[in-house]
Amino acid sequence: MGKTLLIVESPAKAKTIKKYLGTGYEVLASKGHIKDLPKSPSAVDVANDFTERYEVIEGKEKVLAELKAASKKADHVLLATDPDREGEAIAWHIAGEITRPDQKVARVEFHEITKRGVSHGVNHPRDLDTHLYDAQRARRVLDRIVGYDVSALVWSKLAFGLSAGRVQSVALRLVVDREREIERFVPEEYWNIGTGLSNKAGAPFFARLAMCDGKKIEVKNGDDAGRVREHLAAASYRVAKVTRREQKRNAPAPYTTSKLQQDATSYLHFGTKRTMQIAQNLYEGVDLKRDGGPVGLITYIRTDSTRVSEDAIAEVREHIQKRYGKQFVPEKPNVYRSKKNAQDAHEAIRPTSMDLPPDVVRKHLKDEQYKLYKLIWNRFVASQMNPALYDRTSADIEAAIRTGTKVTYILRATGRIQKFAGWLQVTEGQQSFAGEGETDAEGGATVAAVVAEAPAEGEAAAEEESDALLPELNEGETCSLRTPPGVVTEQKFTQPPARYNEGSLVRELEKRGIGRPSTYAEIIAKVQARAYAEKLPGGAFKPTELGKYVVDGLVKSKLDFMDPGFTAQMEEELDEVGNGKVKRLELLKRFYKRFREQLDSSKKLSSWKPEAEKTDIVCTECGAMMVKKWGKNGWFLSCERYPKCKSTRDLSATGPAAPVRETNFVCDKCGKPMVIKTGRYGDFLSCTGYPTCKNARPIPLGVACPLCGGDIIEIRSRRKGGKTFYGCSNYSAEQKCEFKLWQKPVNEPCPQCDAKFLTLTGGKKPMLVCATKECGFKKPAPIPEGAATAEGEGAATAEPIEADAQPADEGGDGEAAEHDDEAPKTKRPSKKTAAKSESKGEKKPAKARPSRSAS
Repeated sequence: MGKTLLIVESPAKAKTIKKYLGTGYEVLASKGHIKDLPKSPSAVDVANDFTERYEVIEGKEKVLAELKAASKKADHVLLATDPDREGEAIAWHIAGEITRPDQKVARVEFHEITKRGVSHGVNHPRDLDTHLYDAQRARRVLDRIVGYDVSALVWSKLAFGLSAGRVQSVALRLVVDREREIERFVPEEYWNIGTGLSNKAGAPFFARLAMCDGKKIEVKNGDDAGRVREHLAAASYRVAKVTRREQKRNAPAPYTTSKLQQDATSYLHFGTKRTMQIAQNLYEGVDLKRDGGPVGLITYIRTDSTRVSEDAIAEVREHIQKRYGKQFVPEKPNVYRSKKNAQDAHEAIRPTSMDLPPDVVRKHLKDEQYKLYKLIWNRFVASQMNPALYDRTSADIEAAIRTGTKVTYILRATGRIQKFAGWLQVTEGQQSFAGEGETDAEGGATVAAVVAEAPAEGEAAAEEESDALLPELNEGETCSLRTPPGVVTEQKFTQPPARYNEGSLVRELEKRGIGRPSTYAEIIAKVQARAYAEKLPGGAFKPTELGKYVVDGLVKSKLDFMDPGFTAQMEEELDEVGNGKVKRLELLKRFYKRFREQLDSSKKLSSWKPEAEKTDIVCTECGAMMVKKWGKNGWFLSCERYPKCKSTRDLSATGPAAPVRETNFVCDKCGKPMVIKTGRYGDFLSCTGYPTCKNARPIPLGVACPLCGGDIIEIRSRRKGGKTFYGCSNYSAEQKCEFKLWQKPVNEPCPQCDAKFLTLTGGKKPMLVCATKECGFKKPAPIPEGAATAEGEGAATAEPIEADAQPADEGGDGEAAEHDDEAPKTKRPSKKTAAKSESKGEKKPAKARPSRSAS
């Protein structure tokens, strides 16, 4: 038998697989895609049946050459790219570039990177799937057509350089719509009322008001609450009804991609992209220092199925019996139903072997890998355990008012005590579980899952069921009011719907059928990558003013893809292309005809920009009045005589420009004094000779660089979401200084080792720590009494630089590069083009970029 070449996407996966195959195999990695559509409108020939022009990705020439050279020496080629539509497309592109007519080429799939999984994949090859490839091709063409054409529309209607994508724009609309709900929300007052009572034996319990004269009661104001309180204080109490029953709480299904992302967000505080990166590493293999190399710890991570193989079920049931006891193992395996539109192409996400529990392999894992692996492990084990059982008691207490107005109230006391932990035995404190109750084990009753979300709009917070045992209560038994607490009245207000975070946005996308397991993280990343939404402390998304204008304009244009229902339908049609039920060309032609008509109509609409507003501010250049205008960077002031007078000033949406503050700094370009101005990213130093001298730079932190003596400044990463760090102001000088650190330096020498400065650590208890690691000195950071002044050399604030560089330990995300079809890459417009653009309406002036030419 001749040599076999096996090609995967990831070098890490190649290393793991290599150890399971014999010497007759050579395993190489394509390192993701090798071909893609070029960043050009001509990449798709719409008139010629949407013919694509794929090109080898720049920088992949060497990888492709290695694959071709290896292919020439091989009799067989096995394409083992990821088992999804995108992986199928990569396999087709590789086959088209490296194989020859007389060569045997087959597609293999590895659903787990273990000896068993690799052997099964190699022994069950198949042909390349034309339908899956066509589905991926159709998705790419749709994304490219919409991204380029709609981005051009946004440029013309709002501002140059903006972009919009097919699925990301719908996700942004969900964020904007939720924000509008919050803005419209009007809190409504309500009152919770309850009483402390004692039974005949004197045992205390608490009951909440539920009904009045046989009808549900809602107390909406303080006057009504006061009247009810008086009634209950004078009432006589008796037990009207007692209900006792057993309650079950079934285990949730093993993880799908979306459910893993949701729990990782809420429980581990991992973003979706970080979650998928860690999961990819666990899937591809971790070196456990045994068996000759890396071992894949979990199955394939992009799935919408809750299905599990019979072998895996048998293995986990045996583990449960040994670890927890026979009483925790159900008589028959739990079987979970996948959702209606699931592709069901892969198993649920689970451990590959029950012989590798998290605590055993922990020493070989990074902390984040251990946490995610433990989450997956616990969920899978729980999914094949018996339900948790509770004894639930509910008592209706009658409060009768016999003096004056005759009124009868019903108060309800509830108690629940766990009598069998069941699957909760393995959850280790986790309270909420994504998807609990959505895919129940067949034949089981369900207790409503605890969902960590704010109450829905207009609803009061639900009463929490008490996990406590009520005292013995019998129907007809009299009770007495117990003081304290007596009658308790508590004023409340309804809460608006919660903003989306990454986990809840994934849940909403899945619920609406938007996106698929392989695209959720990409969609979330795109929402954050543009300046259309900001991430608040705590992780919630809030749309920016720019994001609202983009969404409003696209909705006003009546483009079908902005309708979540239409986008969900398109996902189903792409699935049908993958199943061979719909032809790729048929789908594209049908979509494009209507899209073109809608796009042409939208071009005739007026500008999406808000109208300019008059002000009483006088232009300092020519004496005319200034008007308030909007540009893609926000509101600003512009002279009403534009373009004859091009004077502009920064202005927030709600107030005048921040005052200029004098300093002792001198401009190193012209020698004039420098002042502190406030820009989009905070305070910065600007020359008073502006606009003749456009020198601007960050405000030094007052700490000298230990390498070259330059000023240490704050530096913001150019990448969206990149960490802010601190470096030398000479980072871009001719003699480049490489000094960088993560923690903010503080101009205070170390009393222990005489280091020139300390660093400030974050967290709930900030500390001042010596910059010299070997020293070990640290002390609690003092709470600042007020904002630091920026006069002279001791200034403590700095405008962040947008820098390409990052500290050395800030690496890439480890995932394959994501497609970005929201806008074509364009060069900066020529002066002629810029002049033409300005004649229609000038943009807000660019903010200063310290250490670069700026104004």
